[in-house]
Amino acid sequence: MIRYQKRRSKSSSNKKKKSSSRKIGSSSRSLPSQRKISLNDKLTLYLNDALSVENAAIERLQSRIKQTRLQDSKRRLQHHLEETREQQNRLKQLISMLDGTPTKDKAQLPIPSPPKSIMNILKKHMAAAEVDLKGAKEDAMVENAEIVLYDMLLQLAQKAAVDDAIPVLRQTLEEERDMADWIRANTPVMLTQLWPDIKASIIGGEIAEKEKEEEKEEV
Repeated sequence: MIRYQKRRSKSSSNKKKKSSSRKIGSSSRSLPSQRKISLNDKLTLYLNDALSVENAAIERLQSRIKQTRLQDSKRRLQHHLEETREQQNRLKQLISMLDGTPTKDKAQLPIPSPPKSIMNILKKHMAAAEVDLKGAKEDAMVENAEIVLYDMLLQLAQKAAVDDAIPVLRQTLEEERDMADWIRANTPVMLTQLWPDIKASIIGGEIAEKEKEEEKEEV
């Protein structure tokens, strides 16, 4: 009797395993297969992704031109704004050529933000000159992200043999590289121009504290 019960439990466990395996198999078969799209549709998606970045970049460049106090930066940003508008138009033309619809949406630009604990301290102690430095750092992040974006798009267009897109994407890639190179080369000049204001904000704060302490002692 005992032996029979053991065999029975073993056979029931095998049945459970088989039934569970059937469930796993049936669930995997019920998963929807990836919908295939044409090469033109795929390229249109990637180009619209880039266009959404340029749509957002134009808005940001306009804001940066108003914000910066440095004339060299203002002129270079203005120049890149004009380039970006041309990049935007070229992307629209490519998308239309592929029978797509250019997007009007704006991407979230790849600009990291510090945690609130650090951000609150930065806002409290950041001098006006440091806002320019922060803006230049974020400019560099956006430009380098765009370099990667257009380099990948260019390689994709080459693989897909979309000859009309290759010179357009190559031109944009070169413009983004030029802008990133300018930011890197101009950083020492920018720091030299902004450092007196940054230094004054630190020293000024220390002097103010000392003056308050002296006034307290006199009282």
